[in-house]
Amino acid sequence: MAHVHKLIIGRAVSNVVRVLGYTPSKPAAIVAVVVYLTCGVCFFWHVFRRRDWWALCLPIGSTAMGLGFILRVMLNNPAHQKRGPFVSEEILTACSPATFLAFNYIVHGRLLGRCMGKRHSYIPPNYVSWFFIFSDIFTFIVQAIGTAMFTKTSTLNTGKTVFQVGVILQSASYYIFFILYFLSWRSCRKEGIATGHEAWWKIYKLLGVSSFFITVRTIFRIAESCSDPGTAIRTREVYLYVFDTLPLFLAIVGYIFYWPGPYFDRDSIAEAVPMEKVSTSSA
Repeated sequence: MAHVHKLIIGRAVSNVVRVLGYTPSKPAAIVAVVVYLTCGVCFFWHVFRRRDWWALCLPIGSTAMGLGFILRVMLNNPAHQKRGPFVSEEILTACSPATFLAFNYIVHGRLLGRCMGKRHSYIPPNYVSWFFIFSDIFTFIVQAIGTAMFTKTSTLNTGKTVFQVGVILQSASYYIFFILYFLSWRSCRKEGIATGHEAWWKIYKLLGVSSFFITVRTIFRIAESCSDPGTAIRTREVYLYVFDTLPLFLAIVGYIFYWPGPYFDRDSIAEAVPMEKVSTSSA
């Protein structure tokens, strides 16, 4: 029986290690657990304190990320390197960040609709938020399906391809959003009504910083998913933490100190009339 037990564990280990390319680090995963669960608690506090139910995706995503790293701690132990914990860990850590993207989409839509004015958006703000959120949901599902196929030898290659497609589509979607973000910023500055000292600019700039770190993460994910097994980016866990886990943390931690909710109703120029329109009306 002992021999059979060792054989079963050996197969589980070979499956997990073959897919990851390494045995997960327990200390690193514990740090990630503490960081993301702490963020989750802080975000939940903001949401419930202000009743900002629109923002629930952020604390839920951060908490789910922390739970994913709890499973990663377990995967350090060969006895726990089984299909269930592994697939759950991969789905939680790879797909939970979709909620961070969704939060940024919502924040951007609210900034345009309530602070900057819809005139600075090339697409109606409500449509911007929902379009990218649905895109996020779709790519989340694609990545989850791909991840679920990882641990079976017969579907391993197909699963990697499906996951790769999901990553690329999600990344492309965010790049388009980031372009729209810059276009809105340029339009607002060019108009000349905003002074640059309005309270909501802090959130707009924070959104840009957050988007930068998310972009770093998406580039890494694309590079990782497109790389061959055995390459350094796939077999050295440090790359995951430096270019994925850390950038995602930096993308959301600022919202602990500058929660967007209070800024949406301050210094709004949404209803302001551009000078050229005033001149035209006077004439």
